[in-house]
Amino acid sequence: MTRGDRLLVVIVALAAVLAWPATLMATSSRADVARITGPSGTSVVALRPDREIAIEGLDGPLKLELSGGAARVTESSCPDRLCVRQGIVSRAGSAIVCVPGGVTVRIGGDDGALDAVVR
Repeated sequence: MTRGDRLLVVIVALAAVLAWPATLMATSSRADVARITGPSGTSVVALRPDREIAIEGLDGPLKLELSGGAARVTESSCPDRLCVRQGIVSRAGSAIVCVPGGVTVRIGGDDGALDAVVR
């Protein structure tokens, strides 16, 4: 490794360390609503006050717990229960997805606009 290679590695590492706080600030925004999309339609619910919501999925019910401004699926009837293992979500844009149940819980208000179009 030449002296120029070492200098390049140091510069890239320094840029990554300096950019890290900016990326945390950009992605750490919290939201006050959750958008629940399921087989019966879409609804927007406030993350506070703390409560549990039953959601009917394609393969049975899911239990969504809203607590402390965050959401998590505590019970699910899907076979692998991956939605339960996704844990707690609280940042805007984060989501819990139950594919077999056809249910998505996305944190933050969404105007329904497209993010991108792929051809």
